[in-house]
Amino acid sequence: METTRQRIVVILDRPAHAGNIGAVARAMGNMGLSRLRLVNPRQFPHEDANQFATGYTAILEQAEQFADLSSAVADLNFLVATSNRPRGQRHTVCTPRQLAQELPAILAWPGTTVGLLFGTERTGLETIDLERADRVCNIPTSGGTGSLNLGQAVLVVAYEILLGMQGGESFAFDPSREGVRANAMEMERFFDHLRETLLAIGFLRSEQNRHIMGSIKALFHRASLDRREVAILRGILNEVLAFRQR
Repeated sequence: METTRQRIVVILDRPAHAGNIGAVARAMGNMGLSRLRLVNPRQFPHEDANQFATGYTAILEQAEQFADLSSAVADLNFLVATSNRPRGQRHTVCTPRQLAQELPAILAWPGTTVGLLFGTERTGLETIDLERADRVCNIPTSGGTGSLNLGQAVLVVAYEILLGMQGGESFAFDPSREGVRANAMEMERFFDHLRETLLAIGFLRSEQNRHIMGSIKALFHRASLDRREVAILRGILNEVLAFRQR
């Protein structure tokens, strides 16, 4: 059965360099997109495309080729054209993030296929091509010409779509998935244990140092400790007290 992201098609209009086609395939694959259409490519198939597609040559093998843009977009229900230049037309212009927020509602319509259209490397899309689009997507940049490499542009747009559809996987530690968060009683026992240890080693010199203990508590609350982490910290405190006694 076709997934939502399989109803998103990346279209490259007259790409000039095979390496860029490969870089686009790699960007697509990493962001969960697989359908690629090429309009009158100058170099394809080509070994450079395969080399730049590292790990995602299957996208190149399944890529569809068209002689003109009209044929490439004929069966699409919603077309997004990317451009970094104001053309004077009254298009609805959005950023990749805004597009990603809007796409779920667009794709909710039965049978809808969305096209993401990118122009040729040197000149981008022509005004007549933008007139086909339901949306124009502009990637914000900081000063300069605002011109991105073709592979970079596809990566930015596809990345925002991936996040918008909550389909990404990160290696970042997520405490909400890795362990049960310590409850209030466990944290209070830990803080009592910590206060006892800090008094024993002379870091806290009296109960008048409550403001310091308050700051320490805030620090550990920000850390959102899970039960295993609290147990490790209390084990350390036990060793500190035992060492002092020895």
